[in-house]
Amino acid sequence: MNYSPSSRDAIDEHCREVIRSCLNIVEQYGDTYVAIHKDDDIECIVLVSMIRSYPILSIIVADKLLLADINEKQMHSIANELNLVSVTGWHSVFLADDSMIYMYRQCLWLSMSLTYEDLLTMLKECISEYKRGKGRLTTGEYPTDPVA
Repeated sequence: MNYSPSSRDAIDEHCREVIRSCLNIVEQYGDTYVAIHKDDDIECIVLVSMIRSYPILSIIVADKLLLADINEKQMHSIANELNLVSVTGWHSVFLADDSMIYMYRQCLWLSMSLTYEDLLTMLKECISEYKRGKGRLTTGEYPTDPVA
């Protein structure tokens, strides 16, 4: 996909609107949006980032610990690092206090055809995968190093 600057700007703005309509945003840093997901089974954070160098939307679901004050600065750098070098799937990261958290990442192409329903479906799939994986990791059912 090759976009002219003006069409990429239009796509970016469209996708920002879709993101804002889907997420209950608690924090925003540039084109990285942070939300908290909480249900009966789990509480986690969801980082949705628009990658500047490619027309890609990155969704990261991680332990809520990443949002703690001690890790706040690290949260955005982790998202940026994953956006630059990582594939989708499971990742583990050591935090400033030497604790380790697990996160799940998925991506999709930015386009004018992205809808609220599309993004909501992707968010639900990522959260479901995070729940499944986190459950397996905490019960010891699988190896503790799920890095993709």
